[in-house]
Amino acid sequence: MHHTRRVAFGIALGVSAAMAATAAPAQTPQGPDEIPTERVHSDISTREIAIKSNFTGIEIVIFGAVDYAPPDPKAPPYDVIMVIRGPTQDVVARRKERFAGIWLNGSSKVFHDIPGFYAVLSSRPLRAIAPEETLNELKVGFTALDLGPDDHSSVSDDLFRQAVIRNKEERLLFQYLDNAVSFIGRSLFRGTVDMPVNVPIGVYTAEVLLFQDGKLLSKDESTLNVQKVGFERGVYILAFRHPVIYGLLAVAIALLMGLGAWALFRRD
Repeated sequence: MHHTRRVAFGIALGVSAAMAATAAPAQTPQGPDEIPTERVHSDISTREIAIKSNFTGIEIVIFGAVDYAPPDPKAPPYDVIMVIRGPTQDVVARRKERFAGIWLNGSSKVFHDIPGFYAVLSSRPLRAIAPEETLNELKVGFTALDLGPDDHSSVSDDLFRQAVIRNKEERLLFQYLDNAVSFIGRSLFRGTVDMPVNVPIGVYTAEVLLFQDGKLLSKDESTLNVQKVGFERGVYILAFRHPVIYGLLAVAIALLMGLGAWALFRRD
């Protein structure tokens, strides 16, 4: 995939260090005998993604630092999980059934509030970082997502859930990348995720979770806005906010093109 934007790691580390330094005074004052607890601070390489006609996808960098990290080299290492969630949408899963030699749409399930984009990056495999119960509480991982259909029936629901996840993965809208978060030293880290060309429009959240010995120490969150710009934005707004006008214009353009073609061939 051609990436339209990359951010140098040196810049990322500099920004993360400055961010940690500026954020430190905002912490709750510690008593003279209290040991400061670790805090994670994070940011992303871009807060705005502009979708134009030549958009082919983009790579974003999520980086951060651990504040109040003890200098003891014997202390247990940190683990980081990054979760990028896109705007929610309703998804219809249909089962293909064969009838008289023809494949037709059969039974279906409707899933509500499914992330249009969902990516999980981790410094190690998820089960090595935290117990499954903790991951489910934090909505981390495909199995932790609430993929319950609207009728709440349990018959064959798993098949439809698996179909939804598989379809999203094939379109690169669901991604799970273990060992994709790297540490530089003890407290600086970064991870990259590819946003595909078919990435949904809307507001995204990038959540960073800091773990140690299977326990959640701290978390931080950033937002990312994906929007169409230029002519594509005008068409998008017209189609979704004024569908009747959009439909009439589409029909009118089709008629004009048809009449033009008819006149051209008639002249010949």
